[in-house]
Amino acid sequence: MLSHRARYRLSHTWQTVRPWFLTTLGLIALVSLWLFLANVGPGRAVEPIPDAPAKPGDPALVRLAAEVAELEKQYQVYATANITSDEALAVLQTAVERQRALVRASPRGDYTAQRDLERLQADLDTLEARRAVPRIEALQRDGEEALAAMQLDEASKAFREALDMQNRINGSSASPRFKNFVRVTTLEQSLTSLEVLPLVRERDAALARARAAVANQRWADALAGYISARDAQDRINREYRNTRHANLAEFDRLEAEIASLNAAGIASAVDAKEKAGDEAERAGDHAAAAVAYAEALALQQQINDRFSRSRFVSSPRIEAIDVKLQTARSQPLALELARLDASISDELRRRRVVAAEQLLPRAMELTAKLAADFPRSRSVDGNIRLKLNYLSLKRAELRRLQDEVYDRLLPLVGVNDRLLYSSETPQGLYQAVMNTNPSRNPGRMLPVDSVSWNDAEEFCARLGWIMGTQVRLPTLEELRIAHGAGGGDIRSSADGGRVAATDSGQPNRNGYRDILGNLAEWLAAPAGDDRAPVAGGSYLDTPEFIATFPVEERPKLDRARHIGFRFLLVLPADRS
Repeated sequence: MLSHRARYRLSHTWQTVRPWFLTTLGLIALVSLWLFLANVGPGRAVEPIPDAPAKPGDPALVRLAAEVAELEKQYQVYATANITSDEALAVLQTAVERQRALVRASPRGDYTAQRDLERLQADLDTLEARRAVPRIEALQRDGEEALAAMQLDEASKAFREALDMQNRINGSSASPRFKNFVRVTTLEQSLTSLEVLPLVRERDAALARARAAVANQRWADALAGYISARDAQDRINREYRNTRHANLAEFDRLEAEIASLNAAGIASAVDAKEKAGDEAERAGDHAAAAVAYAEALALQQQINDRFSRSRFVSSPRIEAIDVKLQTARSQPLALELARLDASISDELRRRRVVAAEQLLPRAMELTAKLAADFPRSRSVDGNIRLKLNYLSLKRAELRRLQDEVYDRLLPLVGVNDRLLYSSETPQGLYQAVMNTNPSRNPGRMLPVDSVSWNDAEEFCARLGWIMGTQVRLPTLEELRIAHGAGGGDIRSSADGGRVAATDSGQPNRNGYRDILGNLAEWLAAPAGDDRAPVAGGSYLDTPEFIATFPVEERPKLDRARHIGFRFLLVLPADRS
């Protein structure tokens, strides 16, 4: 028995050599496995050539080779003449058969005979392909003509035969120029289209029924027809997605038609309710109109929410009905505001400023409520709100401004319903009304200058709010009436080329100052025009030129230091 020391040394030695031993053992196993697989695995993937008793130089082989050579020589005559007749085909087929027999009889390892066989077989496949291509093209045309005539069986037979012939060519050793994989794809698609045609017919028939039903307002039949067409189109899209009949957009359109028919009844109700609201509104029954519009709005919202693909979905219509609804509901407030606005203007027109001031707070309250509660109402008049805000800001100056204006208004000769300001508009008055002064020749009593036609129009509008009646620019005819027989001072370049105060100088025989001279004046013009007349000449012109009563057209946006304006107040019927 080994001692403890000997066992220890043996164990130590084993631990040292064990990795080397295991590695060597693994290598031996791998080499053994490789040798085993190399000797027992599959052989060469070639067709074995059967043993033949013939030997090189055998008279039978020589004779067979001579026959093949002669046949090939005969075929080359046909090939040179580009002849693809049955005789040429028969010669080449015979040559291939004899060459194949020669390969079988030749000694093992005669690769020359095998290469000759492959070459002859390629020539045979190419010849057969040349002969087949015209037939394939004719079959394809016949199939298309039969398909156009809806002779489906004949079309299928022609396409199938053409496809089989083309596949045989593609799989043969024929010349690549006769192989046509695109044609294979086209023929396969044509055959698939024949398969899908029954579904296409079913879809088209269902569509025809649906459209006829829509024309006769048979909504249930129309809905059934569109559902059948939708289902057929869905099958086409799923099962025949590579055909021209697959159409996702058509499926979506049919879905929309179905949704529209589902919503058609509700849409008719929307039309009826909106029409009822319009009739009630015309009759002045705003409460009934509001009820009808509210019902129409709810129904249209239902269409938008439940039938999102329907052609009756319309966000603009919701907005339009909502405008009508808010307009109808706002009528009590709007009518009260209109009465208050008319009363305020009437009190100001009669120069009862205190009474007008007392009405302003309620009017302001109504405008704020209308804007907050009914922002889309057509009764919310931004001009009224702007006017009332302006009057509220000017409350402390209303009486003074009215007095200042009336003190310098004069009637036109022979005219009872209009008063014309006796001078050009002074800067002090313009500043008080507009809260600004654009003049480049500053002075409170100097006429305002450097104003555009639009500035003058805005001044007239604001002053009209203060006066409670229309204020506007005079026409050329009205200015000529004011000029009358003339007279008075004419401020021109002869006076040093400087503008003069509106309260200075001698007025003309009708009491007006500076109809001619001092500043040229903007006159009335249609709002849509880009230009407006300027009349009377200015301190920059000569007396001779001013005496001609000059009139020129200028762009309304012009601002010139020699152009100002005067205004005309239209009297109400009870004052004219």
